[in-house]
Amino acid sequence: MVQTTIDQFYKVTSSNKKPASVKNIKESSNHRSPIVGKKGRQSSSKLKTFPVHENAKQSPCKVNRKQRMQNNVSLNDEVYCLSKTDMKNSPTKTMATKPISPTVKHTSPTSNQKKTPVSNSDSKFSPKTSSPIRNESHRFTRIVRRKLFKDRTEELLSATINNLNSAKEGIITNNDINLEKVYSSRKFSFKYNPIDTTASMRYEIEEVIEPTDMYSLHFFLSIVTVFSNPVNCGYFNEEELDFIFSLLTLSKCAQALLIRMLKRKHTWHRISNIKYDEISNDLKPIFDELVLRSIFKSSTKEEDLSVLLNLLQVDEIRKICQESKVNCSSKKKEDYVQSILKFCNETRSLFPGMLSPATKLRASVNKRLGSCVLLNTRVKQMVDRIITLLMPNRDPTETLADVFLTILKVETNQMKFPKVKLSEFPIFASKGHLLDYIEVKSTLSDILSAIEKKQWDIVRNLGSLASQRLPLFLEMETQGLQDSTLPRHIRCFLPGYMWLKVLSKSIDAFKKTKETMPQAIEFLQTLINQDCHMKNRKGLWFGELIKIEMHHMKNLDASVALLSNAVSYESLTEVDKLDLLDRAEMLDKRKTAISKSTKATVRRILDNILNKARPTSQTSSITIEGMLCGNTLQRKSTWCIRNDVDQQMYGSVESFALYHYKSKGYSKGVHCEGAFPITLFGTLFWDEIYNIDIPGACVSSYQNAPLDLYSSEFYENRKEQIDIKLKIVRNFNLETLSRHLKHEFDLYREYTSLCQGNLFDDSDSLQEITLCLGVEGIVGICERLIHNFQLWKAGFPDLIVWNACTKQYKIVEVKGPGDSLSTKQKLWLDYLNHLGLNTEVCYCESNTSKSGRKRKHEEITM
Repeated sequence: MVQTTIDQFYKVTSSNKKPASVKNIKESSNHRSPIVGKKGRQSSSKLKTFPVHENAKQSPCKVNRKQRMQNNVSLNDEVYCLSKTDMKNSPTKTMATKPISPTVKHTSPTSNQKKTPVSNSDSKFSPKTSSPIRNESHRFTRIVRRKLFKDRTEELLSATINNLNSAKEGIITNNDINLEKVYSSRKFSFKYNPIDTTASMRYEIEEVIEPTDMYSLHFFLSIVTVFSNPVNCGYFNEEELDFIFSLLTLSKCAQALLIRMLKRKHTWHRISNIKYDEISNDLKPIFDELVLRSIFKSSTKEEDLSVLLNLLQVDEIRKICQESKVNCSSKKKEDYVQSILKFCNETRSLFPGMLSPATKLRASVNKRLGSCVLLNTRVKQMVDRIITLLMPNRDPTETLADVFLTILKVETNQMKFPKVKLSEFPIFASKGHLLDYIEVKSTLSDILSAIEKKQWDIVRNLGSLASQRLPLFLEMETQGLQDSTLPRHIRCFLPGYMWLKVLSKSIDAFKKTKETMPQAIEFLQTLINQDCHMKNRKGLWFGELIKIEMHHMKNLDASVALLSNAVSYESLTEVDKLDLLDRAEMLDKRKTAISKSTKATVRRILDNILNKARPTSQTSSITIEGMLCGNTLQRKSTWCIRNDVDQQMYGSVESFALYHYKSKGYSKGVHCEGAFPITLFGTLFWDEIYNIDIPGACVSSYQNAPLDLYSSEFYENRKEQIDIKLKIVRNFNLETLSRHLKHEFDLYREYTSLCQGNLFDDSDSLQEITLCLGVEGIVGICERLIHNFQLWKAGFPDLIVWNACTKQYKIVEVKGPGDSLSTKQKLWLDYLNHLGLNTEVCYCESNTSKSGRKRKHEEITM
C-alpha cells in the first residue's frame, strides 16, 4: 500500500499478482523424516531421462567454440544426451573407471589443495589423490564476461562447475540431513565424500556459453548462484545435473528464447504467434534446438483435439467446419469446437482401412496450426526447484515472471534489499522433502488465485486434496516434532505445515453452500484436533466452528461445548479471547432455544474467564458528514472532498477525514494504518532485526525481513540485544530520539524492508510525529510488535494527524457508513489509550442519505 500525505489525498495502489499453476511433483525414493531422520513415506515417480533426438551424432563438447558463438546454430552439433545409456552424446567428457571408495565424511578434497592437471578427458586418477577437477581459472582470462551480481559471475560459475563435477565423482551425494540435529547443535558444515570414479563424466567449463541478453543472463545467474552452494547439488540426481549443465551450454539465442517462454503460460504455443525480434526474425531454428534438447515438445500426436482446436482462431475453425461439412449455427468459438468434437465422435469411415473423418479433420487442424511447441513439464518442475532454492521464502502469489522482475529491479538498482548474512543452514532435509514442499506450495498458489477470482469449486477441490494429503505428512511430523527444538521458522517449510495452510484457506468456500457445510465442520475439527502446527490459529478455528454451530446448524448446546473447550486452550491470543467474548455474549442474550443449564455455563465462562479480555479504556469519537459519491456496497467508497466553483476533489473516506482534520488545525496528516508502527519498529530496531545471525532466518538475498520475525521466537532469539536497545532508547530525551529516528529513516528508506520509505514525503514528518508521541509512546508501539509481530502488524488506526507547531496530534480510526471496529482495531485503540496517546474514532456519514431518510419520514407523517 502506498501512503499519502494530507495534501495529496493519497494515492492508493495495490499489486495484482498472478498465481502459479498447479503442479503434481512426486519423487519415488525412500526418504527420511526431515526432522529427525526417521523413515518417512514413499514419495512418487523418479524423474525420467530426457529423450535425445535420434540424429544426434556428435557431442557438443567437440564443436568449435567460435562456431558455437555464432547465431546460426547447427542443431545436430547442439544435441545433449541426458541418458546414461548413450555416453557418446553426453555433454560431459568421460573419465576412467575406478573402484568406489568407502563413504567417509570429511572436508572437501578440492579445497586448499593443488589440483592435478589433466591433459585430456581420458586421463585416469586414483581416489587417493586430490580431486581431478581442473583449475579452470586460466580459461577465464581469454573470455570477456559481462559482470553481474556484483562481479561474482566468474566465481559463481567456477564453483558451479566444480560442484557439478564433484557430484559426478560422488564427492557430493544425495542429501539426507537431520534438521533437528543441525539446528539443535547450531552448527552446520557440508561434508564431502571420497572420490568415486565409477560415474566417470566431466563437465567442462569451456563448454558453458554465458548469455549477453539481460533476461537470460539473470536466469543464467540464478542457476549458478544455486549450484555454487554444494548442498544444493544434493537435491538433484545425475540425469538432472546433466540437464542443468545443458541449460548452461545452450546457444545465446536459445537461452534468450527459453527464459521468455518460461514466463508464459504453460500450454501449447503456435510458433507463428511468437515474436521476439530482439532474438531473431525466425524463431523456428531456435525452437528446433530447444526441442532437440528435450526442453520443448513439438509433437501434437498425443494431444487432445479440443486443446489443438482452441489454439486456432474463430475464422480458422469456421473454415475447417466448412471443409469437413460440420454443421454449426452459432458464431461462438466454443460452439464450433463442440460441434467438431461431436462430429469426430459420431462419424465413422465408410470402408475398412479408409482414413476416418476424425483423422482427416485432425490432419487439417495440424496443417492450419503449423509448428507448435509445449514446454516439457519436467523442465518446468526443474526450474521451479531451482527458483525455490534461490528464493525459499518466495510469496506463493508470485509467478515466475514476478521473480525475474524482482531480479531485474535489483540488478538495475531499482530495488535494494537489506544487506544480511545469508544463513548456511539447510532448510530442506532431502530431495523428497524439497519436492513435497514445491508441490504443496504450488497448490497454495492455486488456491489463493482461485479465492481471488471467487472460483469456489476449485477452492473446494483443492481443499479436499489437502485433506487427503495432510494425514500422510502430519503423522510423521507430529512424531518428529515431539520435544523438538527445531525453530518455528524452519517448521514452516515442512509439507504438513503447508497442507494445513491450504486446508485452512479452503474453509470459507465450504461454508458457502448447505451441501458442503458438513465438510467445513469436519475440516475445522481436523485443524483443531491436530497439535503439530499453527497452534496460534486454533482460537480462530474455534471461533469459526462456534459460528457455524450457532447460525447454520442452530445447535446452541454444541456451540457452548466448543466455547468451553476453546477457553481452556492455553495459547489463545488477546484477539481470540475478545472474539470468543463476543460469541459468548451473543449466546448469553439468547431468549429462546437455549436451556437454563447451557446459559448458566455461558455465564460462568463470561464471569470467570472472558470478561477479563474486555477493553478497559474508552475511545472518544466524532461524526462528520459529507457527500458520498460511490457505491456504499463497494469496499472502497468515493467521497466529495471539495466541491467549489473553481475546484472539485474526490477521494476515499480516509482522504475525506484527513481534509476534515486539516480544517480543524492539524496541518499535516498521513494515511498509514499498519505501515506506521511497522516502519517505526523497523527503523528503531534495524540492527536487531537485520544484523543478528539466526540460523535459517535469512535464506535469500531477496528477503525483506528475517523469517523468525513471523514466529513466536523472534524476541527470544534476540532478547539480550533488544533489551539493551530498549533500555538505551528509554534513556533518550525526546529531542535525541526524534533526531535519531530521522537519521535512521533517511539511512534505510531506500531499502525494500519493513520500513516503507514512501510513508512520508521526508524524514521531517517522522521527527515531528516522534516529538508529538513522546518516548514512551514510540517505545510502547514498538514493544507490541517485538513480542508478536505476526498478530499486531495489522489493526493499527488509519490516520495520524498533527500540528508541528502546537505538538497537537490524534491517532484516528476512520469508519464509513455501515462499517464497525474489528477486534484488532479495538485492542490497538485500547493499547494506545493505556500508553497515554490521543486516539479517536471518526465516523463518516453521508448527508445525502440522511436527507433522503428525512424526506421519507416527512412523507410518512403527512
